[in-house]
Amino acid sequence: MAIGPSAVERWLDLSTEELRAQITKLVAARLPDDHPVWHAIRRHQALVPRIRGVLSGLAATAAGGKDEAMQKVWISKARAALDQPYVAPVKAARKPVVKEEPVEEPEPVIDLREPEPQELKQPHKAIPTMLFQEPS
Repeated sequence: MAIGPSAVERWLDLSTEELRAQITKLVAARLPDDHPVWHAIRRHQALVPRIRGVLSGLAATAAGGKDEAMQKVWISKARAALDQPYVAPVKAARKPVVKEEPVEEPEPVIDLREPEPQELKQPHKAIPTMLFQEPS
């Protein structure tokens, strides 16, 4: 059986041994807390305590093994994912369709000012450099 949100629906009917095999795969997959599989598990309140029991059994089985530390980290991560509250997915509201009306182009602006005579425009004069000397 595969691990996926649709497969979680069938986990309710599995025996303890079959569920243990699925949870072992789930723990080894190290899925993030916001993965759809965890959302599907948290949705079924009857399944959460069964999975907690299986995780406890896995932790006891891993005790004394060569991979005990790694298994405990994975199991604690899975427990943390189970402990998060179930939040129902929010469907995005549709935005109303706005009909775009063609925008009329504005009339060109005509500049009616008289041009300034060129003689009034003088180039900027350079500012003389000032030299300060220390008092002797």
